[in-house]
Amino acid sequence: MMSKKSGAVQERETSVGEQTTPAMRRGGAADEQRLRNIGLIARYECRKRIRQRSFIIMTILMLVLVILAASVPTVIQYFTATSNAQTKMVVMNNAGRIAGMNDETLARYIGVTLNGAAQASGTNTSSTPPYSISVVPAGNSISNLQKQVKDGSISILLVFDRAANGDIDFTYYTNANTSNFTGDTHLPQIQALAGQLNTLDKAARFGLTPAQTANLFAPPALHVVNTNQNVRSVAEFVTRYILGYIGIILIFTAIYLYGYGVAAGVAEEKSSRIMEILVNAATPFQLMVGKIVGIGVAGLSQMTAFVVVGIGALMLQTPLRALLLGNSAGGMNLDITGASTVMLFLLLVYFLLGFLLYATLFAAVGALVKRQEELQNIIQPVMWLFLIGYLVSFVGISNPDATWFKVISWIPFWTPTTMLMRVALGTVAWWEIATTIVLMLGAIYLCALASARIYHFGVLMYGQKPSLRQLVGIARKA
Repeated sequence: MMSKKSGAVQERETSVGEQTTPAMRRGGAADEQRLRNIGLIARYECRKRIRQRSFIIMTILMLVLVILAASVPTVIQYFTATSNAQTKMVVMNNAGRIAGMNDETLARYIGVTLNGAAQASGTNTSSTPPYSISVVPAGNSISNLQKQVKDGSISILLVFDRAANGDIDFTYYTNANTSNFTGDTHLPQIQALAGQLNTLDKAARFGLTPAQTANLFAPPALHVVNTNQNVRSVAEFVTRYILGYIGIILIFTAIYLYGYGVAAGVAEEKSSRIMEILVNAATPFQLMVGKIVGIGVAGLSQMTAFVVVGIGALMLQTPLRALLLGNSAGGMNLDITGASTVMLFLLLVYFLLGFLLYATLFAAVGALVKRQEELQNIIQPVMWLFLIGYLVSFVGISNPDATWFKVISWIPFWTPTTMLMRVALGTVAWWEIATTIVLMLGAIYLCALASARIYHFGVLMYGQKPSLRQLVGIARKA
């Protein structure tokens, strides 16, 4: 009896299992098939983009540009340090003794002032002084010296005259080309020299001793107390500014190109009637997700290559400067460690989130066109939505911690570019970054639901375009 009872219980349990297992298997099989379809579509789209000749050529060119951009400071410093060209400067002294100095002492003072300023500012790191100074006494032909300046045999002619009130008049002749963007690079140093000589000469005329003059212009005791805990060095600020500036341009360009690729791919498949075949093998939602994931992987791989090569190129600059310049290597070393490395990581994160957000919108609008010729017009609203955040990012450079800029950076559609600029130049707490990422994920989910409905309606529609009211109704049903 016990064996029969236990057998009945076992049979009843088995029958219950047989009633639930098929449904569970059907659900598991459906999920597996759904993921398989998405994976096949994503793999096809990714391979299709990566194998394109234009993709390969563009990636190589961009990598070369990244390496060259990272090496520009080193190249400039190398040519500056190895250049032995001197600026030939002639001084004509018609003012007599200046601050008690004769012509020989005056030439030595001018040489120490100008060459010392160039060495201290880092504009000359070679052993050759940048300025060659010579003083000619009064009575020489000024017209002959002016002619030498004009033909380039003399770079600078500085003439000292004594005015009626006893002050010194300075006349500066130069052959510098002021039409280019650099202007006259010597003028600021000549102005500083003139100010020093004028001050020394007046002090001597007023009867002040050299010690009194030096004490008069001694710098005051100024104590600086900075209460900001996030004080950054100049090198770090410049590095973050460059990375932020280039980063938002890369994000905008990449999202536009890959997002447009999603819309163009959908429009091409629809106009060629291939969509009718594809929807028999996979659902419109699977087609949309697979296309977005595939193109997104291709874009992310390209962006990752840019970031990795950029980091490597920047890290090589310090040993490269030491190899080329040795002990004369100076200037500013770009620091990519710490916060800068985090910002490069956020560049990838915000690119991926921004692409997923806008790719859903591009896929939806791409499914609404009947011909590819209509694509440029229909994607304009999406592009203008993204362009607002891109332009605002450059406006926010002046004050990245402003309240209005912080509010805009929290709006998911504008977060990728504005938040990256805030991280680069402003003060951003970790919870703000985490919150914006969560908000973007939520926006991606909502836009994906709405876009999936529009996409499903659009890919099967070959008649009239839906009205705006119809599109809003379709999106609300998501």
